[in-house]
Amino acid sequence: MQISTNTFFRQQSENIVDLKTQAAQLEEKIATGKQVTKPSDDPVYFSAISLLKARQARLEQYEKTSQSLTQRLSSEDSVLSQVTNILTRVNELTIQASNDTYSPSDRRAIAAEAKNLNAELVSLANTKTGDGGYLFAGYLSNEKPFSNTNDLTIYHGDTGRLTLTISDDSEMEVSSSGHEVFMSVKTGGNSAKSVFEIVQTITNNLNDGKSPISSLTDLQAAADHINTFHAISGARMARLNSTTDQLAADMLSTKSRLSSLEDTDIEKAITELKQRMTSLDAAQSSFVRISNLSLFNYLK
Repeated sequence: MQISTNTFFRQQSENIVDLKTQAAQLEEKIATGKQVTKPSDDPVYFSAISLLKARQARLEQYEKTSQSLTQRLSSEDSVLSQVTNILTRVNELTIQASNDTYSPSDRRAIAAEAKNLNAELVSLANTKTGDGGYLFAGYLSNEKPFSNTNDLTIYHGDTGRLTLTISDDSEMEVSSSGHEVFMSVKTGGNSAKSVFEIVQTITNNLNDGKSPISSLTDLQAAADHINTFHAISGARMARLNSTTDQLAADMLSTKSRLSSLEDTDIEKAITELKQRMTSLDAAQSSFVRISNLSLFNYLK
C-alpha cells in the first residue's frame, strides 16, 4: 500500500513529537526524583500516593503529640519524685521532733524547715509544662492552680483529665488534676485532706512546741497517695512508649510504600531516556534525508 507524502510527513512529525514528549517526561522524572506528580501520570498510582501522603501527615501529627506528651509525663514523673523526697524528709523531721529529748524551742527550730518544705510542695504543684501551661491545673491549664494564704493552700483548677488521640485507634488520658493528686489524701474513714494540710499541721504543732507524732499516719497516707499517682504516670509513659514504637514502625512502612509508588528509578529512567534520545536522533535524521529526497524528486 502506497503512503502519500503528506501522510508520511504527518506520521513522522507525530512520531518525533511523541519521542520528544517522552524524553521531556523522563527528564522531569529524573530531575524531580518523582515518577508520579499529577493524576495524568498514572491515575491509580496518584490516588494511592495521595492516600499514603494523608496517612503520613497523620502519623507525623501523632509523633508530634507523642513528643509533647513524653515531655509532659517526664516532667510529671520528676515532680512526683521530688514530692516524694520532700514527704520523706518531713517524715524524718516528724520522727526526730517526736523524741522526748527535744524541747519546745528545738521543735520550733525544726518547724522552720517544715514550713519551707511545704512551700516547695506548693511550688512543685504549680509546675508549668513545656508549652507554658500548668501541669496540675486540669482543663484550666492557663490558670495557676495553687495559692497559699495564711498557711492555707487553695486549689483553683478543675478536676478535668486531659485526653488526647495518640494513634488512629487509640486515645489516652495524659494528665491528673491537681485536686486528685494533692487535695484528696484519704486519711481514715471517708475523710480526705490535702498534702499541704498534713504538712501544715505538722508545722503548726512544731511551732507550738508540741510533738507532731500524731500526724505520722496521715503523712504516710500522703506518701502512699503520691506513689499511686506516680505509678499511674509511669503506666501512661509505658503505654506512650509502646505507641511511639508502633508509630515509628508504621511511618517506616508508609514511607517505604510511598517511595515504591512515587520515587523514580533513576538508573532505569536514564536508560530509557538514552533509548528515547537515540530513537529521536534516528527519526530526525531519517526524516531529514527522506524529506530532501522527496523534495529532489518533486523538483525533478
